[in-house]
Amino acid sequence: MNKEQILYRLNEITSDINFIYILSTIVLKDFCGTLSELSSKNVRESLNNNEIKFLMGLWVKNWNSKKEIEYGELKVLEEVYSLMEQLHYTFMPDISKMLESPSESPFDFFNNGLMFQEAMFYSGTGAYDYQYTKWVTEKYKYDIDWLSKSKSIKLDILPEFYHSLKILLQGKLNKLKFESKNTFKEKLLDVFCLSKEDITQKNKDFQDILENFTLDLEQLQNQQFCDIGDFNILSEKPIIKLSNGKYFIPMLYHLSEAIYESPFYWMYSDDNYRSKAQFNRGEIAEEITYKIIENIFGIENTLKNLIIKKSKSTMVTDIDILAVHNNKAIIFQVKSKKLTALSKKGNIESIQSDFKKAVEDAYEQGLTASECLKSSNDYLFVLKAEPNFQFDFDIKQSFVVTIVLDDYPAITHQTHILLEKEYEEFPVALNIFDLETVANYLNTSGKFIDYIERRIKFSKYYKADNELGFLGFHLKKGLQKFPDSDLIALDESWAQFFDEDYYGKISGIKKIQENLRKKTGRNESCPCGSGTKYKKCHGSIN
Repeated sequence: MNKEQILYRLNEITSDINFIYILSTIVLKDFCGTLSELSSKNVRESLNNNEIKFLMGLWVKNWNSKKEIEYGELKVLEEVYSLMEQLHYTFMPDISKMLESPSESPFDFFNNGLMFQEAMFYSGTGAYDYQYTKWVTEKYKYDIDWLSKSKSIKLDILPEFYHSLKILLQGKLNKLKFESKNTFKEKLLDVFCLSKEDITQKNKDFQDILENFTLDLEQLQNQQFCDIGDFNILSEKPIIKLSNGKYFIPMLYHLSEAIYESPFYWMYSDDNYRSKAQFNRGEIAEEITYKIIENIFGIENTLKNLIIKKSKSTMVTDIDILAVHNNKAIIFQVKSKKLTALSKKGNIESIQSDFKKAVEDAYEQGLTASECLKSSNDYLFVLKAEPNFQFDFDIKQSFVVTIVLDDYPAITHQTHILLEKEYEEFPVALNIFDLETVANYLNTSGKFIDYIERRIKFSKYYKADNELGFLGFHLKKGLQKFPDSDLIALDESWAQFFDEDYYGKISGIKKIQENLRKKTGRNESCPCGSGTKYKKCHGSIN
């Protein structure tokens, strides 16, 4: 089947009024379990967050058709997985063509919109839900008044709202039991549903937040959503109000994303506040970066907004954050650029333009600053916050790290492909969440700077889909050159290690995060009550 045929069939299936039960089954199978189970699963056999959101987006779009397709549940479920796998294949290039032209660089072969779109859509999540809710109050702290007046949202209770829902839904999942086959679908759906009373009983102010993140399924929604890369209303409103008044929240993670991302788009749509929102965004990106780095390097070795001048009247460049350890330094250049909608649709010119503004320009600025630091006696260094500042560091070597405020899908992949020909080494390009994770695991200035130095030194030797892949390998093996290899590709298992370890060792909320249902043995009776062994009933979808 070609892409058009696959999308046509997915639209047909998702228009079935009973598809909500298929969605619930997929979520239960692929996204529910203990931290240990989820962090060790074979990701190739499951849908990812973007894929389930895509299916949900089609379902929301097609809901009002209210068709009822005459298919058995397991048959439809199997077809959905098959179609989603075939959809993934439509992004894959014909490798034989690359082999026919061995003189061309493999990077040229992958430097196209379709392959970048594949990397963005099928990459892992850019942050943990705990990180989204942890940083949201910091991100919008200068926008409190606007959020209160325009959306009736109290910023300081957004994290509380999310974690309250998380505890409620996880409690329901813990109690999930199927007494009979007849109650299977209803009980499965109910475990992802809450009433308004459930949601607001802890705090009446949750009502206003609920309204801002809820879509009404009875109204036409998502009518322009047709393909991967199109705007999906669920990115803004992931809580779905059903016709019975219940709130359907199958993917709570999508809510954490929306809580972190949506307020900026609300403010950006306000013509009178847009420029203020953009200014605040740039300021807070630097502040969050500084807060993370200063905690490692110390206040005396962490400088913010360092201006470099050739003379009192001639500015050369500036450094957003400079962190110093002995005679080595890291130059952090921070951008608040987001990936645009056109890039998400695979437009190569837009992808290249976004990347230049988010990473490449920042890297060039960092390289200029690095040259100045080598000859510090030839320049004047001015610190904005301290007029009498004296620059007395003797820096022999410096490394450039670029930072973006939000999740920037496949940023490490784009860095590898788009900068491969131009530079001998690449910068370390991170979103703010990966920076925090790296800082948590490498929590001394020596460990941190050693990792950055190795990442840059071996930037063309290692390939990974995201920064946590590099970090996971470094923690277990050490980033180094191996004598019998010219390039090392790190699979997702190196990053998957953090899915359990982060919550247990870093955030300290493993007990809350630990989920939820005991795994049913393959030879045990299926919990749906059919009397058949699990492996021959609902377990067959595994």
